[in-house]
Amino acid sequence: MLATARQLTITTTAVTAALLLTACASTEPRPKPLEHGTVKKKVHDEATRTPIYENRYRETNCRKVTTNALTLTGISRPTTGGSGGRTTTGGSGGGGVSKVKPGTPNNRNKDNSSGSSGESSGGGGTRRVCDHQYLGRELTGWHRTPEAWKVLIVKGERSRWKHVTEDKWRTIKIGDSI
Repeated sequence: MLATARQLTITTTAVTAALLLTACASTEPRPKPLEHGTVKKKVHDEATRTPIYENRYRETNCRKVTTNALTLTGISRPTTGGSGGRTTTGGSGGGGVSKVKPGTPNNRNKDNSSGSSGESSGGGGTRRVCDHQYLGRELTGWHRTPEAWKVLIVKGERSRWKHVTEDKWRTIKIGDSI
């Protein structure tokens, strides 16, 4: 009973502290971004192109697996030997039983309409299970970042990087007020 009272006191203290922090939070609006000040630095970022790759896989060693309620859901390969647990066709064991049927030919079909990753519901069922073989990466596109001209403006203790046009960037000198 003493432990329950202590837990209640700790919980109440934590909730009270959270409420006080929320109530004491500043309700003042945030200041607007700095627009004018003294130029301290100038930076020109060139345009860049970054490649975008996608990993490619193919399904291999596909097979139909019959499961019952005792079988774990993460079946990826038939087991051989050992005692208990999952067994292959014709084996016996102490745990759930999985019956593995011959697989289908390999294919590159990305459409898993046949239920390759589906899980059976209820007490049991049959589902298709495949291993995935890594084929490599394929270039699918480019991410482009445009050219940018920025100046660091400072006013008091506040500072901010501000984007400007190329013409304005070329005319501004460090120390100018904008």
